[in-house]
Amino acid sequence: MAEKEAPLRTVMSTLTSIESDAVLVCKCLNGDQQSWTQLLNRYKRLIYAVTVRFGFENEDRHDIFQAVCLEILSSLSSLRNASSLRYWILTITVRQCWALRKRLHQERLHTSDDSTLLIHDSRPDTMAIYLAAQRAEMLRDAMEELPERCRSLLNLLFFADEKISYAELSGTFGLSKDTIGSTRGRCLERLRKILAQKGF
Repeated sequence: MAEKEAPLRTVMSTLTSIESDAVLVCKCLNGDQQSWTQLLNRYKRLIYAVTVRFGFENEDRHDIFQAVCLEILSSLSSLRNASSLRYWILTITVRQCWALRKRLHQERLHTSDDSTLLIHDSRPDTMAIYLAAQRAEMLRDAMEELPERCRSLLNLLFFADEKISYAELSGTFGLSKDTIGSTRGRCLERLRKILAQKGF
């Protein structure tokens, strides 16, 4: 039993220790190396998601991630509002993607024959990328407006790295397995109402 509870306690501890972007940025600017790592891990998926939308291969995706990380580390002090961190990183990533796309195109012009120049350059919808990130931000804000119990339950059900069973959740929240299901439904309904008010 103790072995089953250990992963769940770890997830719960992680959820309760998540720091806001503002706190994280402040610590980073004060030279906290662990906070730098936490910041980059927090936005790693967003950065790679953009590179996928641009259609880059794995090697190019890694190059872009490294370039974005370097720009974040060197320019974070110029960020005026920590609440805009997600969009700031998104903007950096999109800019780095376009820069690499342009560089690869120029290299192709110099190394390829005329037939290669006829290949269609399918550009991703940059606005769609921004809108997707905006919706993700709205979801995160809506989650923050939920009562602590609902927020913790939905985080464990849908956002935890490890799948948590209803049996484990019932022990954590002091509820029966059947009650977990009905509580989940009520929490999702509250989340839907909050998102509707935000125009999600």
